[in-house]
Amino acid sequence: DIDLIIVATTTPDTMFPSTACVLQHKLGVPQAWGFDLLAACSGFVYALTTAAHIVASGGSRRALVVGADVMSSIIDYTDRSTCVLFGDGAGAVVLEPNDEEGIGILDFENYVDGSGGPALCMPAGGSRMPATLETVEQRLHFVKQDGQAVFKFAVRNMEDVCRRILARNGLSAVDIDLF
Repeated sequence: DIDLIIVATTTPDTMFPSTACVLQHKLGVPQAWGFDLLAACSGFVYALTTAAHIVASGGSRRALVVGADVMSSIIDYTDRSTCVLFGDGAGAVVLEPNDEEGIGILDFENYVDGSGGPALCMPAGGSRMPATLETVEQRLHFVKQDGQAVFKFAVRNMEDVCRRILARNGLSAVDIDLF
């Protein structure tokens, strides 16, 4: 049975109860605990990392990790440079302990750079800038993005992270069948 649920979402149905709590009830797994993890594009990877470490430490026997977003609910369709890049989607995995060689997650390396926050954000809707008539009229409850800055950051850092993980594990790109 599932005993841990982590839901990575930027677009929860409600701020609380968490989507993980709602899912726990709908799945009928009262023994499970869980939480939502809000980390935008990185959310699923962060949730997977978190769950894998909890399972590896013995804190969970079977963890459900869900990534789900309804980005269409926070996209400004008048901003053609941004709206064409986002869509709705969901996926899930179940993690459990494994001692079999070659099966499992080999390594992680997560990265954040808070200085880039203004390049991809939703300015209003949090406690710093709650919803008001003015924030709604100014369309501040939609994703705002500096696409060129985000693209450069993602491409540069993804390559660096991949190279470090490969080197740390004695691998090269030819050893990877699927990415």
